[in-house]
Amino acid sequence: MLTIPRFIQKSSDFADITVDGITFVQFQSRSSEIRHEVCVSQHSLVFVLEGTKYIHSADGDMVVRKGEAFFCRKGCHLMSEMIPENGGTFDTVLFFFDDPMFANFVNLLSVKKINSTRLERSAFNIKVADPVGIYLASMLSLFDSPLGRNNDFLRLKVEELLHYICITPGNDEFLSFLISCRDVGREDLSVVMERYFNKNISLETIAELSGRSLSSFKREFKKTFDTTPARWIRQRRMSWAEQLIRNSNKNITEISYESGYESLSHFSTLFRKNYGVTPREYRAELNSAKSGL
Repeated sequence: MLTIPRFIQKSSDFADITVDGITFVQFQSRSSEIRHEVCVSQHSLVFVLEGTKYIHSADGDMVVRKGEAFFCRKGCHLMSEMIPENGGTFDTVLFFFDDPMFANFVNLLSVKKINSTRLERSAFNIKVADPVGIYLASMLSLFDSPLGRNNDFLRLKVEELLHYICITPGNDEFLSFLISCRDVGREDLSVVMERYFNKNISLETIAELSGRSLSSFKREFKKTFDTTPARWIRQRRMSWAEQLIRNSNKNITEISYESGYESLSHFSTLFRKNYGVTPREYRAELNSAKSGL
């Protein structure tokens, strides 16, 4: 599973700027990509310049078309990108923010309270006012400018964007999110681990999603669980896989993937070490025992 923005920062295929807790990137593709899972390790604002973006969730598909935008909380998301119907390039501009960046911006806001329901959705649409189009054009010009590497200037430019969004009618949900950042501390490790144990992402990414540095994450994990993260994840995945084999009709390949393993052979080897038989043999034994009742 790709983790962004880290993958973008390490790749030479994307135009990006990363300074002081902010990553700004233009992502383009000449082919559509259907229902792929991505781990977004930082909160992000995404502006679609060409094509259509879909965010798939249990609540249904959120569709973001040319000229529209959405906000995405950090976490794992199922998405699709579609090039324009008449061909061409899928084109987006993305802003990624670390937690301190949002926390500092919240302190600049004069708004104290808004009358809206905090929905806690993982992604939602952002209303875009006319000045934002001009703003995005000015940001794209920074890729070839020394100002694009100036921390103070870039921070001011990003704060400008956030102010545009905050004063645009219809963005109460984004305002609610920002205001909630004033009081949000680091998330409970037990909650974080149950959410991400079966995702094929690194410990560094899990630590970032939890709002901790990797070293802080490991220290706190040891105190909380009295074991290492790697050992806990392996045991939790095996338990999860065993329950899926026992209680679902999913095939072993699906169970392997849903337990966090992209390699079926690696999953089978670990399962056999843990239970003494392969996943298929384990299911056969369960079925035999049921038929003998």
